Amino acid sequence: MIYCRIIIAENSDIMLNGIVELLQSKPHIEITGKALRYNHLCSLIETAPHDLVILGPMIVEKYSYQLMGYLLNRFPDIKIVQVNLDDDEDIIFNKIQRVALSQVV
Repeated sequence: MIYCRIIIAENSDIMLNGIVELLQSKPHIEITGKALRYNHLCSLIETAPHDLVILGPMIVEKYSYQLMGYLLNRFPDIKIVQVNLDDDEDIIFNKIQRVALSQVV
C-alpha cells in the first residue's frame, strides 16, 4: 500500500470516529482533515494537503449525487472514495489503494 494523506467527510460523528479509528491503525495513512459538514469539507479540500477524500456511508446515503457532482465540478482532479455501510475493512482499504492510484470508485 502506498502512503496516502486523507480527508474524511461524514455527517455522523460516531461513523466519522469509527473511520478515523480504522485508518489510524495503518502507518501508511495520514488523516489530514475531518469534516462533519459539507461547507467544512470544501474548506479542507482547499487548504489541507491530501491525496484523496473519503465520503462516509451516512453522507453518501444522504447526499451522494449532489455532493459528488459538486465536488467533481469544483475540484476536477479530486480523488474520492465512497464508503458504504456494508464495506468491511478489506474493501475500504482496497478502495483507498485503487483510488490513490487512479480515479473515483
